[in-house]
Amino acid sequence: MSRAHLGVLVGLASEARILSPHLPAGSAIKLSGARLKGAEQATEALIAGGTTALLSFGLAGGLAPGLPPGTLLLPDRVIDASGIAYPTDESWHERASLALVEFQPVTQPIFGSDIPLATLTDKQSWHRRSGAVAVDMESHVLARAARRAGLPLLIIRAIADPAERTLPGAALVGVRPDGRSDILAVLSALLRSPGQLPALIRLGRDAGAATRSLLGGARRGGFDGFGMG
Repeated sequence: MSRAHLGVLVGLASEARILSPHLPAGSAIKLSGARLKGAEQATEALIAGGTTALLSFGLAGGLAPGLPPGTLLLPDRVIDASGIAYPTDESWHERASLALVEFQPVTQPIFGSDIPLATLTDKQSWHRRSGAVAVDMESHVLARAARRAGLPLLIIRAIADPAERTLPGAALVGVRPDGRSDILAVLSALLRSPGQLPALIRLGRDAGAATRSLLGGARRGGFDGFGMG
């Protein structure tokens, strides 16, 4: 039997750096740049490259109250804005749960959004409508492609901004299409609205907690694709 070829979709270059040293040989990582078109193009590239298993990995925003920054997520499905649910692969999810058990991952659904959910109102609204505990901008794109191609799907995310907080506007302009940080755009936004600085510092601290959780998970389970098989 040929070995599975893992294809990973992330939003940011920093997420790719967390995972890439810990993946099995032959794996591929593509970046969306936190943009819908970027996610679609990256997913197409993964499948065209011969991927046989798909993983969505990276940061997420909280939708359910009470999930602190750094909470590791291993959702059993992703739900898109039309209400369609895309389950992750049951066997792979079970093996990943065992590999990551020390992190006590949350297995409830995640919501896939085409745009950032920045405000408390948006987060609360989509939590009620979808029942999901968190949101990201890549998993639903990858899930649709996985269903079309008949490929197994797994999602591993970590809460970077909890449901109780609004994202500062400066954070929303801070990612280039290639997934790298756009420091100049952030500084420009801060110059126009310096009152965002405390929230931006807090977001950096929260994202640091999420990064540590993702790194711990990558070190624990990445070597075999989190039980990819």
